[in-house]
Amino acid sequence: MRRKAFLFTFLVLSLLLAACVHGGGTEGENSYTIYYPAAELRDVPGEDAIVARTVQLPDADTLTQEELAQRLLERLLADTPDAGVRAPMPGGTTLLSLSVLGNWARVDFSRQYARLAGIDLTLADYCVTLTLTQLDGVNAVSITSGGRELPYRETQTLTAADPLLSMREDALRPITVSLYFLDPTSGALRAEKRALALYEGQTRVNALLEALAQGPESDALAALLPEEFTVLSARVEEGTCYLNLPSDADLGISPRQTVESLVLSLCSLDTVERVQIVVDGEIAAQLNGVNVGEPLTP
Repeated sequence: MRRKAFLFTFLVLSLLLAACVHGGGTEGENSYTIYYPAAELRDVPGEDAIVARTVQLPDADTLTQEELAQRLLERLLADTPDAGVRAPMPGGTTLLSLSVLGNWARVDFSRQYARLAGIDLTLADYCVTLTLTQLDGVNAVSITSGGRELPYRETQTLTAADPLLSMREDALRPITVSLYFLDPTSGALRAEKRALALYEGQTRVNALLEALAQGPESDALAALLPEEFTVLSARVEEGTCYLNLPSDADLGISPRQTVESLVLSLCSLDTVERVQIVVDGEIAAQLNGVNVGEPLTP
């Protein structure tokens, strides 16, 4: 699906923090990086808790994204390459399933993984996350054990930026949202679940709107927002998202469905219960023939 440009007058360029930790391809076209906990923290330059080892996958070009991700995790689960690193997971841990959908990798390990706690769980989580997010297009990872989430994690969705952002007091955690796109076959709106990584200075609403404008990951769905769609501002107050659009806003070939897509998607945020569309900063009765004078709910 072709990505569409999105004009936000209030957005600044997001810093791609995840690029700071990616290691794939640094020593050759088919070189990849496996991340391990350091065997002894004091022996690691700079006292990094997680260290990298490069591996060669000569047949990487013939593998699908999921096959490549599985191969990397198999290396992570195998014997450690040297004495400078240790196994991130308990002995006997196996990979039960792995899927890559859009930018989100979902990993399910055997029940041994659930034995991890505290710093050991954190290190294991990020060894998996850093290893997988070096793959093109993968920027979020969720990890379960025996099909179940580990309830004592701070977040169930991990990104490569987290180890960097965790040191910042104003860091924002990744969020899971439902973006609504057109199903051309049925003519109805259909949700696409997406994990969004937030960067410094970026709000949840801005991140969601940007992702919605970029279009769906699935080729079976179609974007409703036109290429030149512009948002002047957006804010959330007491459960209401105020979406400020210009008076000449283009809502595409189906304005009603475009507005419905915006409302459903924004209300997937836990802080948004309703959406009030304003036009050039003022409440208007209609926009592109759609009634927007009152707050809209799903």
